[in-house]
Amino acid sequence: MKISKVIYLLFGGAILAIVAILIAFYQPNLIEEKELVVPLVKEVVDAKPIEIKTTRKQSGETIKLEVIRVRPDGSLVIAGKGFPNSKIEIISGSKVIAKTTSDKVGEFIAVPEKELSRGEYLLSFRQTNKDGDVIIANETLAIKVTGEENDLPIVAIVDSQGKAGARIIQAPGLVDKDSTKEDSNKNTTLDQRKPYIAILAMTYDSKIGQLTLSGLAHNGVQVNGGFFGKETSSTKISNDEWSLSIPGKLISGKQKILAVLLGKNGELISKNSINITGKAIQNANGNTFVIIQKGDALWNIAFDRLGLGNRYVDIVKLNKDKISNPDLIYPKQLFVIPKQIENNKN
Repeated sequence: MKISKVIYLLFGGAILAIVAILIAFYQPNLIEEKELVVPLVKEVVDAKPIEIKTTRKQSGETIKLEVIRVRPDGSLVIAGKGFPNSKIEIISGSKVIAKTTSDKVGEFIAVPEKELSRGEYLLSFRQTNKDGDVIIANETLAIKVTGEENDLPIVAIVDSQGKAGARIIQAPGLVDKDSTKEDSNKNTTLDQRKPYIAILAMTYDSKIGQLTLSGLAHNGVQVNGGFFGKETSSTKISNDEWSLSIPGKLISGKQKILAVLLGKNGELISKNSINITGKAIQNANGNTFVIIQKGDALWNIAFDRLGLGNRYVDIVKLNKDKISNPDLIYPKQLFVIPKQIENNKN
């Protein structure tokens, strides 16, 4: 009888031990499961809608086209403003014809390596910002190039969403019409424009010790120019252009060159200045400096001043210490341009 009780107690103890072991074994899992499940349920209940960031969207406000020039030979220059420090691509069909990068304030200039051949084009703009988002601009460019030497290509800005009609910004006869209207109403037009003056180019002749400035100005009657605090020369404005010479020996240090626009009563109504060093002028060896303006492109400068757009590479070579990317140039920069080659337009 005693033996059976002992066996019974042992058997019962064994069962209790097994139960205790099982409880101890499963307890951490139960606790862990509670710790995982309860917060998740609470998080779902209290969660706010999650903002999903798209990687591709369209917006007509992302790229603003400011300067568009297409010449009869199909050469193209486009300047505008987008997101800062972004990659800008110009696309024709499925092909990227030009790439550039916007600067820290979003401004960019793009010049395709090849001219547009004869035909019709629809150019779109793709922008990739610093976060990797790809943005397609709503506005596209419609261009028609005839290939004829004297035919100005037709250029229009088109709203791809169809919310606005096409705006023609360049076409044969359009410039002539506007110019005629401006000439016939010159006084009215000048009154409507804000007084403006800009220094575009500068050349120093070391043989006679003379600095020549040239530029643009409107809604004024006279331009005075000289070194800061020493206005020594003056000239009149003709067709919004001016040029004057400043006598004087080359100063070796840093100096400011100033051009001011005067009104009919002799009052100062606008001014423009550039900083230059005597050493920089001396290193130019008599070559002309161009002062970069907003919307300028090296290709366009080469075409206007050297007669051949492809000579922009010569400008880059002469200013390799200042130009790391030919598509990224900024207002107020001074670049030396090479001598013009005679008959290079033929």
